[in-house]
Amino acid sequence: MPSRPECLVLRRGGLGDTLLMLPVIAALRRAMPEVRICFAGVREYGDVLEWGGSVDRVVSSESLQLWTLHTDQGLPAGIQTQLIHCVCFVSDDPSLVRARLPGRVLTLDPRPRDTRPLAVQMGAQLGLQIDLSDAVLRPPRPCNADSSIPVGRAPQVTAVPSPIVLAPGSGGALKCWPRECWLELAARIASTGAPMAIVVGPTEVERCDPRQWPWPSGTAFWVPVSCCELARMLAQARAFVGNDSGVTHLAGALEVPTLALFGPTDPRIWAPPQRNVRVLQRDGIEAGVPQVRVADVCEQLLQLIR
Repeated sequence: MPSRPECLVLRRGGLGDTLLMLPVIAALRRAMPEVRICFAGVREYGDVLEWGGSVDRVVSSESLQLWTLHTDQGLPAGIQTQLIHCVCFVSDDPSLVRARLPGRVLTLDPRPRDTRPLAVQMGAQLGLQIDLSDAVLRPPRPCNADSSIPVGRAPQVTAVPSPIVLAPGSGGALKCWPRECWLELAARIASTGAPMAIVVGPTEVERCDPRQWPWPSGTAFWVPVSCCELARMLAQARAFVGNDSGVTHLAGALEVPTLALFGPTDPRIWAPPQRNVRVLQRDGIEAGVPQVRVADVCEQLLQLIR
């Protein structure tokens, strides 16, 4: 266990929700430079933050179950051991202030209140000065035998150096650009001779496995076994095109030239905030799947890879 004092950041949610915390975590570091940052959330997503150098330690929020501690009986021994060095807690659960935790508790409501970027809104609740340029994952540290970060198998991408990467999936079906648009975009990319790879995640496999779509000959498929492996793969991309999804947030945080296709959600709040990300959303569309034209995506993609 670490000997330095820690701030535990509790944020449950998907990969995109986790990565939207990057500027908030950086602001906490500036406010408390002597304190280590421990992230508690979905372990696989938190591992990406540690892999990218954003946090010092990761624990599963399920292993802590802090939201069950709203009693006067004190902390169970197992949880107390994990929190022994914590002097501050930042939580997405306001009721946590009633738990008998060993340090100061700051709470935030991750639901948007206006149209500012979500990280800015969360930072304001915590009294932090947010810099959106902090929304980056730094070059990966090498993994060693003592690391808690899963190494996984080596990415199989040597046959397609610097590919243009497409990610046609998303956690929400309404956030997905239509299949025929992806296939038309892929055909146009293939006509230029550029290598291309398709990200295939568990949600896409369950909903409509894109490996069964009629992609151009020679298209590669990336089926990573972990988010850390996906990050290593995406870091090699020449450019990336994706829906409003966690994978798109990951590409943006890795500073890959990224096109983010938005439909029913407000990109002013939810888009990856990095300067290397361009958002495309058809004017006047307030609900439903993204209605971006393939020609517009191709034009923006060409500008990104010049």
